[in-house]
Amino acid sequence: MKTSNKLIAAMSAVTGVLVIVTLVLMFTIGPWKKAEKKSEDMRSPRKTQETEVEDTDVSGEEPKEQSRGSALISGSEWVSPDKDPSEDPTDETPDMTSEDPTSETTEPTTDETTEESTEATTEETTEATNEETTAEPTPVPETSKETEETKAPSNSGGSYDLSGMVIVIDPGHQSHANSNEEQVAPWTDETKPCVSAGTTGVATGRPEYEVVLEIGLRMRDVLESMGATVIMTRTTNDVNITNIERAEVAVSNNADVFLRLHCDASDSSSARGIGVFVCSRGSLSDYVVTWGDWLGSCLSESTGSKYRGCDASTRYSGLNWACEVPSFLLEMGFMSNADDDYLLSDPDYQQKICNGVAAFCAKMKNR
Repeated sequence: MKTSNKLIAAMSAVTGVLVIVTLVLMFTIGPWKKAEKKSEDMRSPRKTQETEVEDTDVSGEEPKEQSRGSALISGSEWVSPDKDPSEDPTDETPDMTSEDPTSETTEPTTDETTEESTEATTEETTEATNEETTAEPTPVPETSKETEETKAPSNSGGSYDLSGMVIVIDPGHQSHANSNEEQVAPWTDETKPCVSAGTTGVATGRPEYEVVLEIGLRMRDVLESMGATVIMTRTTNDVNITNIERAEVAVSNNADVFLRLHCDASDSSSARGIGVFVCSRGSLSDYVVTWGDWLGSCLSESTGSKYRGCDASTRYSGLNWACEVPSFLLEMGFMSNADDDYLLSDPDYQQKICNGVAAFCAKMKNR
């Protein structure tokens, strides 16, 4: 009887222990499995998202060679051309959300960021492509370059081939007049002062000898740029050269054109315009008036000033002693008129005078 009681007590103890162990296992294993399952559920959408991102990267690597130039220009990464830049990124959002309604709120945020990044990258790639297209050489710049090579220098108003021409430019007067007498022409004993003082601007106060030298030096540069050989009778104001000596420079060099640059003056302050004077004697007397009209017309067309006509006479010693070469005394405007006076010192107007002379020399070369 005692033995039975002991067995019952032992079995009860073992049973109690088993019950306790069972309860312990139920409270430990059950929650652990639930936690593991929940963890797997939470990890599952992230894997799906990572897979989608990886797929995008893989698709972006396929046409590397095709977009490498664009990526280098923009400094951005390449985006697959399969994605339409005009595609509205909001169209993709409902599809992604509908696949997993239980997704975490961080998932659509991540997708939207990816979409915005893709859209920005696509726009950068498009801009880079446009820049690359613009940078490609086209026939237009080459044509422009050829055109520029045949154009005259800046502000020249035209380019002419004056190669082979000898042009003598004589800026009239000098800083100090020479009152000594010289023979007016080789066919007369009449004399006159070697060099007169010239006139002075009523508005600028500048002396004629200074203005005509300024224009003459500019004219030399323009004509030389077109291939002409230009000889100046003077390049400074402080000289003493007679009119006969100036004419001899043109004759000794067999000038194709001898230009004597002067500015006019009148008692009437309203007198304006351009005048040309030539010698009425010599072997060229039948032609010089026509050529003088060419000169005046070219100057008028270039400057917009009125051409007053060509006067042929034997009054000017500088023309008389050079009547065997095409010689012209050009009165470029009236320094006794305020408007003309200002214009004659204006660099733009001076350039226009040079343009007109260049056009005239071209006509003389092709006459």
